[in-house]
Amino acid sequence: MKYFIITNLFAGGGNAKKVWPDIKKYLAAKNVAYKAVYTEYADHAVELTKQILGKIAATKQKDVVIIAAGGDGTLHETLLGCKRYYEAHPTEKQVPISFLPIGSGNDFARGLKIPLKWEKALSNILHSDSPTTINVGHYTDLDNHTDGFFTNNFGIGFDASVVHLANRSSLKSNHFFGKFSYIAAILNVIINFKGFYAEIIPENESKHIFQHTFLLTTTDIPYFGGGINIVPTASALDDHLDMVVVEKPSLWQLILFISMIFLKRHLQLKFIHHYHEKQLFIKTNGNRYGQIDGEELGERTYNLKLETVKYPFWI
Repeated sequence: MKYFIITNLFAGGGNAKKVWPDIKKYLAAKNVAYKAVYTEYADHAVELTKQILGKIAATKQKDVVIIAAGGDGTLHETLLGCKRYYEAHPTEKQVPISFLPIGSGNDFARGLKIPLKWEKALSNILHSDSPTTINVGHYTDLDNHTDGFFTNNFGIGFDASVVHLANRSSLKSNHFFGKFSYIAAILNVIINFKGFYAEIIPENESKHIFQHTFLLTTTDIPYFGGGINIVPTASALDDHLDMVVVEKPSLWQLILFISMIFLKRHLQLKFIHHYHEKQLFIKTNGNRYGQIDGEELGERTYNLKLETVKYPFWI
């Protein structure tokens, strides 16, 4: 088996760069055949993935795996690169993706029960002998006729606003204080966030309207936001997506919501709405921040179709 490792040394506030020398020593000690490439800018992993797949096809290599080494954003770009490549080369056999979690959030790893310690995660990769087909999220922008994919979640509103503010915090790049950038951003959004209009159309159902939406997250795994168990029953092994809509809560409702999350009973609250569907439609008005797998989408309106597609993972 040969491994192509797409490595983001900037992941985890510099943690990836710190542990990478130890990872290389581990691979050398195990006599692992691998080639590492390094991301240098946003979306670079998409291009690197397509280049790797092109070389694999040109040289007719077999028994290969692409490892995304970094955080959820690195995995997201690696998946996107694979999907874009196979859209252009639909007859080629898909090369499986694996994930080495050395970033900060690592929600995909939690959702798929991949160890968060890199030594154990890497050992599992090297001892795996066959891929597992999982379902990943796929969205279509019905206004712009574009599409994309997500391994974790697609969020509009609260979580996306937090990502936007935290990414612009001077604390984020600091390995020790980075986590406080999210705490500060959360408090800021809670105080200043205004609810927005959203229409939800589940598969084979009529329109559901929410006038004061606070959080709108579509997820393929149980976790978001670095370990928050937003949908305990969500699974990438089935072909459904889970959507959670939270109406703008009062202070006591917010406290109740947070408390119930720890008990995994928050989806029973009346101001929280949960959908489990093969296909969902979302429409909003007014510009709102969005995020995919922790990566910003900017501020815009949304008119989306969401569903799942399959891809092989080496897990």
